[in-house]
Amino acid sequence: MATYYAKQFIGVADSTKVPPDRADGRQVGAKESTTVATKDNVNATAANDLIYVGRIRAGEMMVGFSGLTDTSFGAVTISVGTVTNPTKYVNAKTLTATDVPTALGPNAAALAAGPLTADEDIYVKVSGVIAAAVVAEFITRIASVK
Repeated sequence: MATYYAKQFIGVADSTKVPPDRADGRQVGAKESTTVATKDNVNATAANDLIYVGRIRAGEMMVGFSGLTDTSFGAVTISVGTVTNPTKYVNAKTLTATDVPTALGPNAAALAAGPLTADEDIYVKVSGVIAAAVVAEFITRIASVK
């Protein structure tokens, strides 16, 4: 039977380095913070509109993204990312359950990439109309050494 080590523990717990390295505190034993971003109730969205939901700083990483709404988005999908990479964290997920927090991301590749090397502004990109009166919350969980 083989034993494999997650990349965060290579050189830390696998006995390949003497003395062992310290685990990266941004990923192992990290502190978690939460940003709650509420869609305004003034503007309806249209296809490809962006909703700014916060910033992730260099050295931090997104470890969770969820949505909560009082009205199903129906066939409208949301993606989460940056202006230049709008699907970096979430790609075309639906938000149809009402009043139930729905985990949407991040995708495995974004999480495996580890902490950011530069600040990123994060946006939700919608694929269609969401009425102005719809109440929607977007919750971002961020890991860091704070």
